[in-house]
Order: sequence, then structure tokens, then C-alpha cells
Amino acid sequence: MSSPRNRKVHSLAAAAVGALALAGLTVLPGTASAAPAASAATTTAAAATASAASAAPQSRTTRVVGNERQLRRAVLAANRTEGRDRILLSRSIGFSTDRPTEGGPLKGDIDVTDSLVLRGAGNEIDANQVDRVLDVAAGADLHLRNVTLRNGLAADTESGGAVRSTSADVTVRGSRILDSTASGTNASGGAIVNDQGTLTVADSVLLRNTATRAGGAIEANLGTTDVTGTRMNANSTGPTPGNGGALHLTGAGEVNVTDSRVNNNTASAEGGGLWNSATGVFTVTGTTLSGNSAAGVEATNGGGALYNDGGTLTVLGSQLTGNEATGTAGSGGGVLAVGAGDVRVEDSVLSGNTAVRAGGGIEVADGIVEVWTSDLVGNSTGPTPGNGGALHATAATTDVRVVDSTISDNTATSEGGGLWNSAGTMEVRNSTLTGNVAQGAEATNGGGALFNNTGALTVNDSTITGNSATGAAGSGGGVFNELGTLTVNGGEISGNDAVRAGGGIEANAGDTTVTGTALDGNSTGATPGNGGAFHLTGAGTVLVEDATVTGNTAANEGGGLWNSATGVFTVRGTTVTGNTASGAEANAGGGGLYNDGGRLTVEDSTVDDNTADGAAGSGGGVLNVNGVLTMSGTTLDGNSAVRAGGGIETNVGQVTLTDVDTTNNDTGANPGNGGGLHVTGGATVLWTGGSVTGNTAAAQGGGLWNSETGSITATGLTVEGNTAPEGPQFYNVGGPFLLNGQPVPPS
Repeated sequence: MSSPRNRKVHSLAAAAVGALALAGLTVLPGTASAAPAASAATTTAAAATASAASAAPQSRTTRVVGNERQLRRAVLAANRTEGRDRILLSRSIGFSTDRPTEGGPLKGDIDVTDSLVLRGAGNEIDANQVDRVLDVAAGADLHLRNVTLRNGLAADTESGGAVRSTSADVTVRGSRILDSTASGTNASGGAIVNDQGTLTVADSVLLRNTATRAGGAIEANLGTTDVTGTRMNANSTGPTPGNGGALHLTGAGEVNVTDSRVNNNTASAEGGGLWNSATGVFTVTGTTLSGNSAAGVEATNGGGALYNDGGTLTVLGSQLTGNEATGTAGSGGGVLAVGAGDVRVEDSVLSGNTAVRAGGGIEVADGIVEVWTSDLVGNSTGPTPGNGGALHATAATTDVRVVDSTISDNTATSEGGGLWNSAGTMEVRNSTLTGNVAQGAEATNGGGALFNNTGALTVNDSTITGNSATGAAGSGGGVFNELGTLTVNGGEISGNDAVRAGGGIEANAGDTTVTGTALDGNSTGATPGNGGAFHLTGAGTVLVEDATVTGNTAANEGGGLWNSATGVFTVRGTTVTGNTASGAEANAGGGGLYNDGGRLTVEDSTVDDNTADGAAGSGGGVLNVNGVLTMSGTTLDGNSAVRAGGGIETNVGQVTLTDVDTTNNDTGANPGNGGGLHVTGGATVLWTGGSVTGNTAAAQGGGLWNSETGSITATGLTVEGNTAPEGPQFYNVGGPFLLNGQPVPPS
């Protein structure tokens, strides 16, 4: 015998079925509480509906509706019946525009308070901007399948233009949500707001939705949001604050966007496509983000495709293409990371993104950013200031790692065509940087591939090739180190060029260490055109160790390496070969190395086949101008100079040579003096051990040549087999000259 409660439930169910029948609804059997089949037609409809909904969880009751009144009454009945109910749309439905939006369940939006599957065959529910379409209450769950929701409009104080979910479970599958709006002050989620619930959007389209505050298509406030196989296109946000053109996460929620397309969305401030909170966990996998834009005017605004406000953002196997940060100081055309967050980009492509200020591909304002096995290609910056074509790191608190990646064909209007580091830490490992361009016109601009501005930049086992600093005085075709710490281990820096100086590397003061690296085939232009492979400006320290410096060219001085007047430059265990300096003046040249008044030390190295080929070019191997040159355990072989000093030219300055061999070096005919060593002015040379053999001078001093005011003191030095018309072994114009304890008189 039924209890009073059960009798009451059965009575209510029967009454509801009767009311629905009177309202014109078809009620299909699903449980014992459903009415018996009324006819063969009803049975056929039930079978068709069951087949169409086979993927859905088993429903308690199925109702077929064809107009607004039937839909509202069907949902009302479902809310009153325990268990999951199903509603099948037989045709498209529009909300009546002459009905008030508030006042009961048959007016305004449709309230879902229990478990419901709402399914169609592509049919529309057009809210006609009367209200939003669906409002899902706490504890309820809604499955929306193969339905289009259009023209929803949330009340002025509310979010969720088409669907509002409050601590509920909502699934949208195979559906479309179009042209819906959350227009009130602080209203978010033009299509859907997920407020502390669970939202799944799969194989759907969210198109042309708008929200005043944030989340043009979706606003997620805490909770869990999963978007899979979905297109979120042409959605937008208003100006207050205007974040997350397609999707915005507030608070400590979790968002996953997988195998989707996020295209042509706009945000007034940040995150043209997607926006992650300071405490959010946001993962983007296998997704394309293209043509999105963020228009915020501050340096911390932007993120054309993605904005991370300090949370955890992971981008896997995705493509970010043609996104923009368009504001006056907009940054991060592809991605903008602020706050002490953690961003990882892996197996992804960022291409053709642009930012007005900095970071055409990625801007790192703070936090940790890692780029793994990804391509940053063809990104660019505007002119203010125009740094970091592919990636720009702003603060001292940033930590950036680029690993196993390709950085190519990016452009910065000022500095760091590829990557730009401020006072923070950056590591580039096992990566290739090629075809990047920095266009800044000042001597402190450039860094075609990399620019380090006072920070700590480490480059490990990477290839930096074919990059350019093209500005009027652009420097550092490959790398520019500005007052920072630069460490290069292994790899190669080759085929780069700069207009001013430092075809491969330009260091403006700071500390630079290059170990086991090939500096090959780099070049400089003519203004002034110094340091084909490496140029040091100012009071920096440089160590080049176990490296090769080969085939580089400078239009003026230092075909291979160039040291400043206040620099301390050490070359150890390195081969310097086949480099050319083409300066036409007598104090220009230094085919292999040039020391402009600083301290240059060369240890256990080889300086071979370098050339100073200018009209009066001097120092085929090394040119020391008023500096301190110390060499030990080094061979200079086959170097050539047009004017003087086929092996070494010192113009004033102090030279100390220990166990140094100069062999087979030569000078041209203008005037053609000092095949092995030439001393100009009041320079002082101390030479201990080593040899001067097989050198040739076109005029005087096949081996050694000393000026009227110069001084040479040589001990244990072998001088033989050299040739010249005058003084084949040595020539002394008149300065002090002591060879192995014997004075050498004026020639």
C-alpha cells in the first residue's frame, strides 16, 4: 500500500501530465509515472526521440515542444518532477516581445532547477532580447544538445547573456549560442556565465556575443570550465574593464580549452581571446587562436590572444596567429604574462602577432615563462619603444626559458628582433634564432636575435644565424649585451650583420663569456664598421674561450674581435682565422683582433690567415692601438696587411709576447714594412721565447720592424727565414732594439 507521500506524488504527477496534455505537449513514456502511449503516432515519436538521444543519460520523461508556451510549461513540469527529464524541440521557438521579463516562471528567462536535457535538431530558441534564455539554479544540471540560442539579453544587473549557471552543472554539446549580450555594469559572460559550477562546452559555436565587463562569450567565476572542439569567434567585451574577448576566468577556477578555435575576438583592455586570473589554472591544448585583439593602452594591457594575470597558464600544441595588442602601449600580441605566475608554451606556433609597445609574440611583465619545442615566427612590434619582436621580458623578477625552439623572421623596430631581456633572467637552450631583425637607429639599439638589458642572459648550444641590426647605427647583429651578464656556451653565432659594430655580438660594458662557440661569417657595415664577430664598447669584461672566430668581416677595424679603450678582453684556446678588416687608415685594420686602448690578452690560441686589406690597413693578425696587448702560447700564421704588421702591428701601447710564433705573415707595398711585427710610434714590446720565421715584407723588415721611438726587447727569440728588400730579418729606424742580448743598431 502506498504511503500518503507516495500517493501525493503520483497524484501530482498525474495532474501535471493532464495539464501538459491540455497545453498541447506530447509526453513520451520514460518511467512508471509517465502516461501510457496514446496512439501509434506517439509511439513512433517516442522511438525516434529515444534513438536521437541515445548518447544522453537515461531520462525520466521526454516532452516534445513546438512553441514558447509549451517550452516554458515543459521546463516547469520537469522542475517539479524528480530525476532527469528531456525536452525535444520540434521546431524553432521565439520569445514573445510583448511579455514582461519578470513576474513568474512563464515570463522572462526560463528557470531550470532540476535535471534536464534540452535537445533539438539545430532548432533555435530566439530570446529576441527579452531576457536571457536559460537560468540554471544551484544543484541543477542542464544538458543542451543540438540547439541554437540566439539574442539573449541579461537583465541590467546580471551576467550570462544566454545562459546563467549558478553552482550548477551545465553541458552544451553540438549547439550554437549567438548574438547574446550581458550589457549591464559589471556584467560578464555574453553567452554563458559559469558561477562556481561545472561547465562543459563541446563541438559547439559561440559567435558574436558581447559582455560589458569580461568574457565576451564565457565568464567562469571559480568552478571548472571545459571547452572542447568549439569555435568561439567574433565575441567582444566592453570597456569596464574589458577583459577576455572570448573567455574570462575570475578567481581560483580551472579552465581547459581543447581542440578549439578562438578567432577574431576583441577585448577593450586585456586578453583578446582568453584571460586567466591570478589564482586560476588555465590549459589550452590543440587550439587555434587567430585574429584576436586587445586594445588596452597601458604597458600591462594587451595579450591579443592570451592574458595571464599571475595564475598558471599552459599552452600545448596550439597555434597563435595574427593576434594584436593595439593600444598605445599595448604589449604581448600573442601572450601577455603579468603577476608572479607560471606560463608554459609547448609544441606550439606563435606567428604573425603584433604589439605596439613590446613583445610581438609574448610579453613577460613578471613571473616565469617557459617556451619548449615551439616556433615563434614572423612576430613584430611597433615603435614605442619597439622591443622584442618574438618575446620581451620587462622586469627584474622575470625568469624566461626558451628550449628546443625556433625563433625566426621576427622584427623589432628598436631592440631584440627575436628576444629581449631586461634585468631578469633568461636562458636560451638548444634553439635556433634566424632571420630576426632589429631596426633601432641608435648605437645602443640592435640585437637582431637577442638583446640583454642589464639582466642575466645564458645561451646554451644554440644556433644564432642570419640575424640583422639594420638601423643607422644598429649594433649586435646576433646578440647585444647592454650592461648585463651574457654567457654563451657551445653552438654557433654565424652569418649575422650589423650596420655599426658587432656583427655577431655587441657588448656595451657588462660581462660576457663565450665558450666553445663558433663565431663565423658575421659582418659589419661602414659606420664605423668594427668587430665583425664581436665588438666591446665601454668598460666591460670579455672572455672568449675554446671558440672559433672564422670568416668574419669588418668594414673598418677588427675583422674578428674588437676591444674598447676601457675594456678587458681575454681570448683563450681559440682559433681566429680567415677574418678581414677593410679600414683604409693606417690605424685601421686588425684582421683578426683589434685593441683600441684597452687590455687584450690572447692565450694558447691560433691567429691564422686574417687580412687587413684597406688602402693603409695594418695588423693582419692583430692591431694594438695605444693599449696593453699580452699574448702567450699563440701562433700567428699566414696573416696579411697592406700597410704594415702582417702578423702584429702596435701603434704606441705596450706589448708582451711569451712563446709566440709569427710565421708566414706578409705586408703589401704601402709602405710594406714589418712582415712579422711592426712597431709604430713609442710602443714598447717585450718578447720572450717563440719564433719569427718565414715572414715577408714588401719593403723593410721581413721579420721585425721598429720605429724611431719604439722599443723592442726580445729574449730567446728565433728570427730566421724572413724576406724583405731591406732588412730581411729585422729593420730598426732608430729606437731601442735588443735581440737576444744584442743591440740592433739603426738600419
